[in-house]
Amino acid sequence: MGLISLIKNVAGTTFDSISSQIQDQYLEFFTQDSLGQDILVKKGANKMEKGRNKGNSEVISNGSVINVPEGCFCLLVNNGEIVDVVSDAGAYKWDTSTAPSILAKNRMKMGGEIQQQQRVYFVNKLEMMNQNFGTPSPVPYADPEYRNIYIRLNGTFSFRVENPVTFFRNIVGNVKDEYTVAEFMGTPAKPMQPRLEFLDNITETLNKCGGPYPNGIMFSTLPSKQGEFRRYMADCLDDEWLQKRGIVVETVAIASVTPDDKSRERIEKVDEAKLYGSDPGALGAAVALGQTEAMKAAGANANGAVNGFMGLGMMGAVGGNQATAAGINAAQQAPVQQGGFFGGAAQAPVQQAAPVAAGWTCSCGQAGNTGKFCSNCGQPQPAPAAAGWTCSCGQTGNTGKFCGNCGKPQPAAAPAACPKCGFKPADGNMPKFCPECGTKIE
Repeated sequence: MGLISLIKNVAGTTFDSISSQIQDQYLEFFTQDSLGQDILVKKGANKMEKGRNKGNSEVISNGSVINVPEGCFCLLVNNGEIVDVVSDAGAYKWDTSTAPSILAKNRMKMGGEIQQQQRVYFVNKLEMMNQNFGTPSPVPYADPEYRNIYIRLNGTFSFRVENPVTFFRNIVGNVKDEYTVAEFMGTPAKPMQPRLEFLDNITETLNKCGGPYPNGIMFSTLPSKQGEFRRYMADCLDDEWLQKRGIVVETVAIASVTPDDKSRERIEKVDEAKLYGSDPGALGAAVALGQTEAMKAAGANANGAVNGFMGLGMMGAVGGNQATAAGINAAQQAPVQQGGFFGGAAQAPVQQAAPVAAGWTCSCGQAGNTGKFCSNCGQPQPAPAAAGWTCSCGQTGNTGKFCGNCGKPQPAAAPAACPKCGFKPADGNMPKFCPECGTKIE
């Protein structure tokens, strides 16, 4: 009671200051719900007050209780300096108050304002997941199978606070309320520096993933190699991020890897060559299909089918004949597998083709031609020579109405019967005079 009387005799700001200091001696209770995936640091606040005490949010009374939930670090900050750190969940009692005594002279000089600032901060130690990333442009990759290609990749990564003191001192500071993930990382559309650093280090990580066999990883299997990618990414970032910011990369998940157009075209060519080299049947099918398409194109040639086939023949003369024959033989000898190039169930091997006929010989010297055009030069097959007629001058093989040597007209054919009596010889050879009526046969 005497103490209360003494206080009532103090006037003005002195009384207000002492009254406020007494209120600060009541016990407070600090706690925090889960910070979730959006908040990294949040300032603690009184959750319960004793009696009518309003307390002071900047002073932690001696004996106050601080409840630290799972998934949080707790930092006690006195006048801007971290004085204690708690990493395990549970209830803790603050047993060393730094608030001045009731009769402290310094408080009187400050017009009743407390010179101490004591705060409780809760730091999120959960894994901050679903941080999207994507390369804005294709990046080089030394694929063990396709050599130097360019790829785009996108996915997600996660990080967590490993050292709350470093993170608080270097990144956050004494925030008034809270510090969010968005403030630290930004967004894919508007990235902050840590997210940009992550993207910059993807190229270095890809260099470690690529290279020759057996250590190199094919670009198409990168999504299934999350462990290796995470390890390489951690090698690039963890030391720097942990020392400067107190955070580490926890996981990296690749959603898709896509080569650019030029790389895709080259990959398809390499795969096609590998297929034909390992499967003779596929090579024969491709050759046969190519010939069919070439013949169709030659037939549709605007300058005439003959010109088209002549060009096709010239292509064969350069060396395509042997390759074509080899491809067709491979196609004939290789069995058609189930679900093969032309589909259907498994069939017996194709029988060997019958021997090629002798054919005709072209003027260029190519023998054995069986089609209408020479397989070497493309010239059409010559028409069979007509029997023609023989002139009185001795010229044979005349096919026109006049002799090609002397110009005499073709003699009229002898009549098959006598124009007067109708006599017809049995052998078909009409004599110059009819043996029945003696009429001269003209």
